[in-house]
Amino acid sequence: MKDEWIAIEVKIKGEFVDLVSAVLSEHGCSGTVVEERKLDTFVVPEDDLNLAGDYILKAYFSAVADLQSLISELEIAFDTIPILKDQNFTIQPGALVKQEDWSEDWKQNFSTFHIGDRLVVRPSWEDYLPQTGEVVIEIDPGMAFGTGTHGTTQLCLEAIAELRNRPDPPLSILDVGTGSGILAVGAAALGYQKIVANDIDPVACRVARENIKKNHYIEQIEISEHSLEELPGQFDVIVANILAEENIRLRDAFFNHLHPGGWLVLSGILEEKELQVRNGFADLPLEFFPSRYRDEWVCLLLRRQN
Repeated sequence: MKDEWIAIEVKIKGEFVDLVSAVLSEHGCSGTVVEERKLDTFVVPEDDLNLAGDYILKAYFSAVADLQSLISELEIAFDTIPILKDQNFTIQPGALVKQEDWSEDWKQNFSTFHIGDRLVVRPSWEDYLPQTGEVVIEIDPGMAFGTGTHGTTQLCLEAIAELRNRPDPPLSILDVGTGSGILAVGAAALGYQKIVANDIDPVACRVARENIKKNHYIEQIEISEHSLEELPGQFDVIVANILAEENIRLRDAFFNHLHPGGWLVLSGILEEKELQVRNGFADLPLEFFPSRYRDEWVCLLLRRQN
């Protein structure tokens, strides 16, 4: 596995952080960190971004031979999105980053938080005393997406938690594009009995395996690097926190892996692409439920008809 990454720095307004992060992801970014100031040892940084404030978004890519070509590619990508076209982003190459420095950058952006009334997510460097009825999972980002701080991840966790609270709770779940494994670990903590964490990125699978092991669910969660089309079996729930276009591309595979009456949770979708995704699934025998929204993101909930 590569242990060096290049950090490209993009200066942007707070209101564009999520959108620019999504564009960077589409062009091979392995993760992003928002930096606005040096940390003060005695002051906890605020969680919310100032939408009008200036930020440096550090985007991590595998070290490339032609860095300028990558920057030019990103500039063209930003220029094709109307809302970003006139923002005059400053894109600069950063330094090579060792893998062990990655988590240090993440610590200023990730702290303990709650999902619903039961699930608590905490990083390894923070302690938390659970209250009655709470279940705690420990997640560190490593070199994969998904600590739970992003709106799409929280929307997915909330959806799979609410499904478990139904009178007929689902028992099996497939996590497509597992990243850090947070959705699979969260599902195990919430009581799902059969869980498959799927990702074609070997780095993500390694990070997911580490997080699954530290939470003592290694026997309960199967990790698969196969493509979705190659996976066997059907599930009560499929959750996919991936890009809108990928959700649409995989729609037939999703449907084929759902039990009759099974639930499909789709996120990683910008609000402006919600209709595109809905239209992409409209001809399948699926029932649409009300969407969930957070920041500029949407989570769709669908159910396969019997």
